[in-house]
Amino acid sequence: MFSLLADPMTVFGPHRLDAMTTRADALVALGKVIDPKAKKHPQLRSSGLSVVVAAGGRSAWAFDVVGFDGQHVAVTAVLASTGDLWSVSAAAIAMVPTAAQVRTASARDAIVPPGAASAARIQPAAQRVVDDFKNGLIDQDAWGADLIGQSDAVVAGPSAGQVARGKQAIKQLWRARNKANVREAISGELTAAVTPDGQLAWVSAPVTRVADGEDPLPLRIFAVYEKEGAAWKLMALHEAIAIDQPGSGTAFKKIVPPAPAPPPAKAEPAKPDDKPSSTASAKQKPSKKKKKPRATKSDD
Repeated sequence: MFSLLADPMTVFGPHRLDAMTTRADALVALGKVIDPKAKKHPQLRSSGLSVVVAAGGRSAWAFDVVGFDGQHVAVTAVLASTGDLWSVSAAAIAMVPTAAQVRTASARDAIVPPGAASAARIQPAAQRVVDDFKNGLIDQDAWGADLIGQSDAVVAGPSAGQVARGKQAIKQLWRARNKANVREAISGELTAAVTPDGQLAWVSAPVTRVADGEDPLPLRIFAVYEKEGAAWKLMALHEAIAIDQPGSGTAFKKIVPPAPAPPPAKAEPAKPDDKPSSTASAKQKPSKKKKKPRATKSDD
């Protein structure tokens, strides 16, 4: 794994305090999950790896949900190429619980964002992407327009079975998000960077998500953007959670986005029995002038 990881690199998750910024720290954390000295390693099963290469072929992003030992882990990664070698420069890793597990943990305030202890680090070149990301937190249609327009786009939710790939699947998902008035607010430190070739950028932050009929949900967003002309287009949106001790998520639930603005009131049409206005009543049809009778010659 040493040659497959860049240094420095950024890794978020899968637990609340897991926020690594070096290759050595990432390998140590991985060793706690998979013992390199063990005689028998767990069998890893991919549910459908997506790898999308950016223009120029020097950077790429990948997404997969991997199963092992009865668990499922969602992984989003950003890679860069130097010569013939590809290495991971940033990744978000999160356990994928069932919907029932999420409801139970949420009732106990045990849900927290993975890597919640990370420090803010925003590359100057990524500031435009950060602005677009912040705009999409409240105006979710801004994100949806990008994702629906990309055939390679991926959206991954925090619980099992919430992965949408491609235009049609994301369009259906986004229709449901809009109906529920989904919106999010940043509840921790924001981090963003651009790949060395300038073609990909990623943004990540702990947020609190709210929707109609749902309790506030602390999670981490990891978003991947691709350069398109002078603009940046959102390609991957990964929402992840970690389950911690009861009560540990209370602090994140205190930061919630504002309620959506009510739609503008429509003017009521005038009723048939409404009296005409004074201005209208003052208007009268112009009177027709009577024609004068023609003069006739009198008899002498």
